[in-house]
Amino acid sequence: PIVEVLLDRVKVLLLSNIHEPIGGGKPFAERNGLVFIGGFEHPPNTDAVLWYAREVLPRVRERLPGVVTYIVGSKAPATIRALAAPDLVVTGYVPDVSPFFTGCRLSIAPLRYGAGVKGKVNLAMSYGVPVVATPAAVEGMHLAPGEDVMVADDAGQFALAIERVYKDEALWQRLSAAGVENIRRHFSRTVAKRSLQELFAMTKVAAAGEGSGR
Repeated sequence: PIVEVLLDRVKVLLLSNIHEPIGGGKPFAERNGLVFIGGFEHPPNTDAVLWYAREVLPRVRERLPGVVTYIVGSKAPATIRALAAPDLVVTGYVPDVSPFFTGCRLSIAPLRYGAGVKGKVNLAMSYGVPVVATPAAVEGMHLAPGEDVMVADDAGQFALAIERVYKDEALWQRLSAAGVENIRRHFSRTVAKRSLQELFAMTKVAAAGEGSGR
């Protein structure tokens, strides 16, 4: 078929989110709390936090009593602000998110729907913060469940994964290192620069071909 012939001639280059590996921050024993980040003008973030608060957090409270979840993001609607509790802090917009990622022990991405590469996952991994996520939150990100990220698709398993990473320093260290490496290999400025250089080289070749009348 003609479509297959055309596809055989097409070269696709990927330019994804761009983050730099940062790492660092406090050591495992000095970190506390969970963090979710996302602007609330994006409906999947509102749905994610509502689901987490209603279905996952009660289980987390049983497994990790007193551990605080920080909900960071601008323009939180009334439904989100109403969730606020001593162990569920809705911060709203903050000018500098780095204290959350250098001080919290774990990042959560409980998205139930949404498209594209998830910047919230990239951001946490760039800081070396392990992520517990739903399948929808890690699509197309070159991540292996259990090796680079913890993935769970129901509330019980999500809470269990949070508990495991929060309590297991060896697992935390492995996920932290793997997350930073994922950013370096797939989302760093070096990777983006390489794709752009290849694209510009292809453009020059195409332009030269047109100029020669071919």
